[in-house]
Amino acid sequence: MGTVVTDRGRMDKEEQDDELMALTSIYDESVLSITQEDGENGGQFLASLQLPDPFYIHMDLNRNKEDNMSKKDSDLHMIKYLPEIVLNFQLPSDYPSCHSPHFTLSCKWLNRQELSSLCRKLDKIWHENEQNVILFMWFSFLSEETFDFLKLKSPLQLSNVISHRKEKSLAYDKRGIQDIASQDCLLPAILDFDKQAREQEFNRTIFCCKVCFNEKIGARCLNFSGCDHVYCKECMKDYFRIQIDDGNVKSLYCPEEKCESQAHPSQIKQLVSEEHFIKYDRLLLQSSLDMMADIMYCPRPSCQYPVLLEKESNMGTCPACFYVFCTLCKLVYHGLSPCRIRAEGLRKLRDEYLAADSATQEFLEKRYGKNTIHQALEETFSNEWLEQFSKCCPGCGCHIQKIDGCNKMTCMKCRTYFCWICMELLARNNPYRHFNTPGNDCFNKLFEGEEFDEDGLLFDDDDDDLNDAGIIFL
Repeated sequence: MGTVVTDRGRMDKEEQDDELMALTSIYDESVLSITQEDGENGGQFLASLQLPDPFYIHMDLNRNKEDNMSKKDSDLHMIKYLPEIVLNFQLPSDYPSCHSPHFTLSCKWLNRQELSSLCRKLDKIWHENEQNVILFMWFSFLSEETFDFLKLKSPLQLSNVISHRKEKSLAYDKRGIQDIASQDCLLPAILDFDKQAREQEFNRTIFCCKVCFNEKIGARCLNFSGCDHVYCKECMKDYFRIQIDDGNVKSLYCPEEKCESQAHPSQIKQLVSEEHFIKYDRLLLQSSLDMMADIMYCPRPSCQYPVLLEKESNMGTCPACFYVFCTLCKLVYHGLSPCRIRAEGLRKLRDEYLAADSATQEFLEKRYGKNTIHQALEETFSNEWLEQFSKCCPGCGCHIQKIDGCNKMTCMKCRTYFCWICMELLARNNPYRHFNTPGNDCFNKLFEGEEFDEDGLLFDDDDDDLNDAGIIFL
C-alpha cells in the first residue's frame, strides 16, 4: 500500500510540474508568477477582463445618508481597463488526484457577494473536472467569462462596492477578499490603473510619425490627449523648441491641420532642455497674467513685477519695489487729480477720443479731465498744421510761415538770415551771395515760387528788405 501512495504522489508532482510548465509558456510573467513554498507549488494569476467599448464607471459623489442635500451629484468616467482580479493559489501535494488547489480571490471593484459567487464557480469547475488539472480552466473563466457570469454592464455602479452594513443573513465566502481600504479610494484607484494600463499599451504599439513618416515604438513617441494624434519625440522636440524660441507658448498645438489639442506641460518638460522649459514656464505665466483683468505689471522698467489691483480703485502698489502708481496713466499716484499725459501721447489720445463712442469719450474725459482732452485736440491740430505749413528757424527753432516775398528769410525773433529753400544760414554782410553763386543748389532761385504781374513786377505790399517776410509762432 505504501508503494501505491508513493507512486500517486509522484504522479501528482509530475502532473503539477507539467501543468505549470504549460501555463508559463502560455502566459507572460506579468500575468502569471510561480512560487514554491515548503515543497508545494503555488503562484499568482492576474485576470484582466475584456471590456466592451465604450465602457463607463459610475460613482455617486454624495453617499453619506446624514447629508441633508436632496440632490445627489454623480460622476461618470469612460475607461478602457479595470484592475485585475487576483487569484492566489497553492497546490497541495495530492493535487490533482484528491484535492483541488487552495486559493483566494481579491479585487478592488467587486463587492463581497460577487467575489463569493466567483469562488463557488471555481469550486464547481473543480467538481466537474475532479482528478484533472484545472488551473487553465480557472484562468480562462476568470479572464473571459467573469463579465457575463456576474451580469456586469456599463455603466458599472461603484457606489456600494464596500458595504458598511452588518448583513448577517448573507454568508460571504472568506476566500473572496475586497481589496480596497475605503469607498473613497476606489474611484482614484481605478482611474489611476486605467491611465497606467493605457500608457503601457501605447508604449508597446508601433506608430507612424505624421511628420517624418518613420515607424517607431510608442515609447519613443508622443500622443496628444484629446485627439490621439501620434508623433515621434524627435520631431516634437524640434517643434516645441522653435515655438518657445519664437515666444508662441500658447500655440503648442497638435501639428495636425485644424487640430486644437494642446501639448501638456509635462510632455514639453520631458522633451525640451531645462533652459527652454524655464523660458516656456515664464512666458506661459506672463501670458496668463496678461489675460487677468485684476493684474498689472509694475510700470517701473527695472521692476515689472505683477501687481494685484484693488477693486474700485485706480491705485496700485507694487509689493516688490513699493512703487505707488495710478493704474490709468502709470505715473505716480495723484489721488483725485486728473491723469497727466505725456506729450507724445496727445496725438494718440486725440485719435482715440475722436474715434470713440459717447460712452468711451465720457470715460476718457473722466480719466484725463475735459481740459486735458481739449488741450490734446487743440495742440495736436496746431502741431499738424505747423508741420504742414511752416518751417523751424535754424537759429532759434521758432516756427515760421512764409507769406510772400523772396526766399531770403529773416526770423523776426532772433533776426537770423536763412534760405527758405535749403534752410541754410546766410551771411549777414551779404545774404544774397547764396543765390548768386554758380554751382549752388539755390543759384538764381531767390524768387522761386513767387508770382509776377504783366510788367514782370513781383506782387508785393511791402518793398522792405527785398520782399522777405515771415510770421513767428511762439
